[in-house]
This record gives sequence, C-alpha cells and structure tokens, in this order.
Amino acid sequence: MKETKLIVIADTHHFSKTLGDNGRQYYLRSGSDQKCLLETGDILDAAFAEIAASDADAVLIAGDLTNDGERICHEEFREKLYRLQKKKPVYVITATHDWCSDENPRKFSGNAVYHDVPVMASHELRDFYRDFGPDAADSEYITHLGVSSYTVDVGENVRILALNDDQNMKGAAGFSEAHFQWIEAQIKKAEAQGKILIGMEHHLLIAHVHSLITGGGTCVGNRDEVASRLADAGLRYMFVGHSHIQCIDSFTSANGNTITELNVSSLVGYPAPMAHVTVKDDGLHVHIEKLKSFCYEGKTIDAQSYLSTHAVSLIDRVVEGALISPAEFSERLCALGLKGENFQMLYYPLHPFAKLYFKATVKTAYNLLRYLGCGKYIDRAALEKFKDRPLKAFVHDTWLSILDGQGKGIDDPDYCKLVLGVADALVHLRACTLTLEIRQALRNIISARKSEDIIL
Repeated sequence: MKETKLIVIADTHHFSKTLGDNGRQYYLRSGSDQKCLLETGDILDAAFAEIAASDADAVLIAGDLTNDGERICHEEFREKLYRLQKKKPVYVITATHDWCSDENPRKFSGNAVYHDVPVMASHELRDFYRDFGPDAADSEYITHLGVSSYTVDVGENVRILALNDDQNMKGAAGFSEAHFQWIEAQIKKAEAQGKILIGMEHHLLIAHVHSLITGGGTCVGNRDEVASRLADAGLRYMFVGHSHIQCIDSFTSANGNTITELNVSSLVGYPAPMAHVTVKDDGLHVHIEKLKSFCYEGKTIDAQSYLSTHAVSLIDRVVEGALISPAEFSERLCALGLKGENFQMLYYPLHPFAKLYFKATVKTAYNLLRYLGCGKYIDRAALEKFKDRPLKAFVHDTWLSILDGQGKGIDDPDYCKLVLGVADALVHLRACTLTLEIRQALRNIISARKSEDIIL
C-alpha cells in the first residue's frame, strides 16, 4: 500500500493578546497551567511553519482549539488555519474549551479579571470551521449541541473518524446512543470498503499513567464501556488530547478486541509535541517531534527550555505561596481551580516543608526521612548517586516525566529505586489516604512506555 503521513496535534488553546497581558489576575492565571497564554500565537506560528514544510499528507487537530471559546481567539486561530491550509489539508474537531462550557471566559486589565467576553456558542462551531473537515466529509453527524462528527479520507486507503465527544447526554463526555450507532455504522462501512480507520476525539478512553492523574472528567464517561464498544465494533486506533500529557496505551475488551490510544500533549505547553504518524502495511509508525524554537517579542526562544521552565513553575508558585501567607497560598490554589479556602489551614504545617523544598538536597530530604524512622526504605547506592541534587530539581524531573511520557526509570534504575523508596516512606508514614495509589502512580510515571519511534 502507499504510505500515508499524518501530523497530529492537540490542545492549541489559542489566547488572543487583546485579552490582556499583565496585572495580578493575569499573573495568577498564566502561572497556574502547564500551557502558555500570551505566547500561544507565536508558538502556533512556529509549529505551523514546521508542519507546512513537512511531507505530511494531512494535519489533524484533536480539539480545544482556543483558550476558552472567546470569539476573538477563534477568529485569530482560524486565520492561522487558513494560512496552513494553503500547504496542507487540515482537519479539526472542537471541544469544550471552544464553546466555553465552564462559562468562564476571561479578559485581564490591571489587577482585575472580566468575564463579559464574547464567546462562540457550540452550535456556531460547525459552520465556523466547515472548511477544516465538515465540508469535505464523506459522512457527518451533528450532535444535540450542534457540533460535528465526520469521516474524511486522507490517503489512498486511510479514513479519519473525527468525533466530537463533548456530551453523552448523561452529564459526562462521550456519545449519545444515536451518535454511537452512527459511529458503529462508519466503522463497518470503512471495513467493507477496505479502509484503515483512525479515530480522533478529545477526551480519553484510557486513564493514562494512573486514574489519579487522568481519571474522572479527563476521560469519557463510562470509559471502559465506551472503549469496549469501539474496540468490539472494529476500531483499532484513537488519537486524543485533553490531558496535556504524552502517552500511548492500549485497552482490550472482554471479547479480546484491542484499541490503542495515542494521547498527544498540548502544543502550547511542554513538551509541545507534533506526532508524525506514518500509516504502513504493518501498522502506524509514530515519531514525536518537539517544537525546537519560536519567536517571541522579537527574540528567538529555545522552546523546550522555555516551556519546561513554565511547566515546573506551576508547582514552584504554589509551594512559594506556602512561604508568603495563608491568603497567598489560598489564592494560588484557587488559580489552579481548587477551593483554596478549604486548604488555607494547611499553610502552617506546610510552611517548613516549603522551605525544605527550595533549599534542600536529596541527602537533606533523606536525613529527614531517617529522623522519621523511614530511612530503611531508601536505597543507599541510589542515594549516593543523587545526594547532592537539589530536591526541587528531582520534583521537576518527575513532573516533566508525566508531561512528556518519557519515564526516567527505564534509563536510570537508581532514579526508579529512589522515587519508589520515597513512595514507600510515604506509605509507612500514612501521609494521606491515597499513599498506595500515589506509589502506583509514581511507578507508572517513572516506567512510562516511551511514546517516540514506536509502531502501533
């Protein structure tokens, strides 16, 4: 068969610079997310230029095109799509951030945030993006929200099943029964026509890494039931976004049918991936390219350095809040979407640990664990190797491993031993009710299946 080359990206979350760039509220919002705000337009321009120059046959974008459905963000983003489309066919799906499902659009001015921002309604999105999938569709389904799912051929024998999974009509992401019946009909139709069918939706079918990290609303509702039904119908591949992590996993139904899911991280946050997928006779060959640089405020920026620094600052800012005041700690948690006032009483017990986080080395942290009677859980050889490394850097490494799906424990067994030793100490101390789950999550993080250069 003739090879078909695709580039898959997700969660472009374009933010218009007209919505503000300074003040206390912008500071809190921009520092509470792995992805960027003001920089998104420049990052997208750089990434789209790389994609335009590639040998890809088509580009797929798996939802959350804009920051939070603001009309100006959609207008600016669509202009970027039109420029890219002059070089490559582009197919998109929209998702909840594209119609502001949380009813929380934001504009920043001075130290205030305003919510009276014009947004795009869900029923407007199909026609607004009609040139990027719907008008080229072989078949289309319009959901009760007015958004589009469709199929489109992108190669000699490759068909994309582009699914909008915003609502299953039961309060969660997913599909209504009528929508699901259309999906199953498209799977059977592709099989009958000898097409390789590749699904694309926004929410996850599989709780990648661990359900503590990507469970709940990150996935479709009744995820095992939905994944089983798709796999049993004959769908073998699904591309998703939403979680902002890079990962590949498979799910096998009770009937023995397997669907493999490629979760693509946000293009405007670390690690800014572009998944190059080549469809061959022996399967889908995946190679992840990460954005190398972009131009911002007249300067060429090293993308991986800049975006990783931005990502880890999300953690550092919260911990720093525990050094400043209970009110500051609470407000920074609120910026993350948590009910900060419920955690304000933790400020005083966390204050000394916040100091430790910024100043300690791994050896200092070990001495504390030994004082608490947990030194036996730490492998001494592994400790010796990392003893002078700042504790903060160790935490950063683990957080970045979650985002880029490159488990450090695979290449460095001592790193794995040290992280799991700390997890065992937490279990011993009963630091919280979820310590056993946290230990398993950490194990999964550091032994993550690498998502680069792999055949699905």
